[in-house]
Amino acid sequence: MPTLIDIGEQAIRIQDALFESLGELTPETEQALDTLLAQGVEALDAATWVVRKLAADEEACKGEAKRYQERAGSFARQQEALKARMLFALDAAFAGKLKTERNTIWGQNSAPTVGFELAADADMEKLAHDFPTCVRAKYELDKIDLKHRYEAQETDWPVPPEIVVTQNPGKRSLRLK
Repeated sequence: MPTLIDIGEQAIRIQDALFESLGELTPETEQALDTLLAQGVEALDAATWVVRKLAADEEACKGEAKRYQERAGSFARQQEALKARMLFALDAAFAGKLKTERNTIWGQNSAPTVGFELAADADMEKLAHDFPTCVRAKYELDKIDLKHRYEAQETDWPVPPEIVVTQNPGKRSLRLK
């Protein structure tokens, strides 16, 4: 019978292996986990510790990802600001085009665009009535009504035959506290 120290050491080795593989489960790591879990209550307790550590690592990675995303946004803003200054200089000093040994730089106009929005005091239904081609209606299933119909199973309020009903079984999951 392994001791708690043995189980803890196994859990640490598994955690180290997961860290080295960037969280990917290798066949060796899966085998080590299976061996650990086969050792009973203490093993499950140790595995819970590994799960919590992985969750903490996940949160740390999400934080890093957010930090990198913000940093990428900063670089993009700096890039756009520098390009705006370069375009101003290019237009002012080089008539919009410059050719060097390494680069060709020029300014270019994009195609004009037009946008449409509903006025603050306008009524979409009135607009649709007065100018039906200017308003597009979006049809979608009312899943709340369909669920009530399905749960009622009454013939006077049936689910229409055009609706395909798919039953998904509940998923069994592990809970930790």
